[in-house]
Amino acid sequence: MIGDNRDRLLEAGIQLLSEKTFSEISMDQVADRSGVSKPMIYYYFSNKEGYYRALAEHLLKMAREMTRRLYDPERSLRENLVKYVDFRIRFIEENPGITSAFMSIITDPNIGMLINEIQEEFDVMRMEFVDPMFDRAEERGEVVPGVNRQIVMMMLNSLLVSYTVKRTNRLCDQEELDPAEVVDIIFSGISAIREE
Repeated sequence: MIGDNRDRLLEAGIQLLSEKTFSEISMDQVADRSGVSKPMIYYYFSNKEGYYRALAEHLLKMAREMTRRLYDPERSLRENLVKYVDFRIRFIEENPGITSAFMSIITDPNIGMLINEIQEEFDVMRMEFVDPMFDRAEERGEVVPGVNRQIVMMMLNSLLVSYTVKRTNRLCDQEELDPAEVVDIIFSGISAIREE
């Protein structure tokens, strides 16, 4: 029962974040949405900041688990990246609430209190998935040795965050972003002139 209450409180936070920013959410709203008494919020999380931290950690762990299921070391880097982009596009469509909650967390102006925790989680994801994926790609000759993988992933994720903002605000259609085309541009670039 104790774990159930905590899970219900986190789920309520995800639902509420799909509707408003964290600073607009009151602990009364969390209690009402979850069906768990307000004192229990403070029992589990101490204060609103503790609740916010737990909610951000919960969303980031969800992201890591989803990435873990996607990554296949037997596939090429190109195939893994296409799967990743395709998954993110489909996830936006199929999980608008979680998508909005995640966007609320990463774009909140009060993120300063969480920046270290978020950076640590991204570092774990980089070590678990990105580095091994690029290491194998270099070993297989798929990419030039020493390619700046952080820039590649930052470009890819920046595009996906921009797309997420557009989709959640209904500013574009899903068909506007083709996963294979996105990855091909990263691999091939846009220049028609090749330097020797």
